[in-house]
Amino acid sequence: MGFIYLVRHAQAGTRDNYDVLSELGQRQAQLLGEHLAAQGARISEIYCGAMKRQQLTAEIVSGAFAGSGLEAPDVKSDGRWNEFSLASLYRAFAERMSVEDPAFAADFKEMQDTLKLEPHTTRGAVGRCDVAMIRAWIDNRYRYDGESWSEFQSRVKSVAGELDDSRADSVAVFTSATPIAILTGEALGIQDARLLRLLGVIYNSSVTMLKRFGDGLRLFSYNGTPHLTDELRTFR
Repeated sequence: MGFIYLVRHAQAGTRDNYDVLSELGQRQAQLLGEHLAAQGARISEIYCGAMKRQQLTAEIVSGAFAGSGLEAPDVKSDGRWNEFSLASLYRAFAERMSVEDPAFAADFKEMQDTLKLEPHTTRGAVGRCDVAMIRAWIDNRYRYDGESWSEFQSRVKSVAGELDDSRADSVAVFTSATPIAILTGEALGIQDARLLRLLGVIYNSSVTMLKRFGDGLRLFSYNGTPHLTDELRTFR
């Protein structure tokens, strides 16, 4: 098969209503679709996760293809491309981490205050808390009844591996930041906590291009946003 285009969903909603697209997110998705259509991208299959923000991004991009007179493949949904639930990690870990670590407790309070004013920010205490939360999950530090880090990685790599059986020239997958980081990490030989360095810089509606050869995935481009100007680039 040809290239695998991994597309992060466009900007979502606020943390208390995250699984939607913001107005800016809808514009990002439209611009991406128009850009790919103008480039004559030959995508013969489109997949997305089962989350609304992933599905809507895929539908808007597909609609832009059709609006440009290009053939738009049907979007196929597969929940294995879903993102993990950061909100569930906070519910499971935040109280205990606040008790154990005064610095985290202070950041967590600052994070809550900051998000009231800047609901889409990832800076400062918000970013530090998110990283601490994900590290605790990766390290299996506490009991967690949800999907483990190893289970999450396994399902992402499994569904990506099934793309090898596709006869499509190129495939587009509309997913989220962490699956993209995992597969990019696989191509680069980067694992676990070091993936946070990849994860933290992935823009909304960005495109990462991979291709599988006999010895595994290879990275051709990462986190591309040629369809966006600086003021339209967001991380969350």
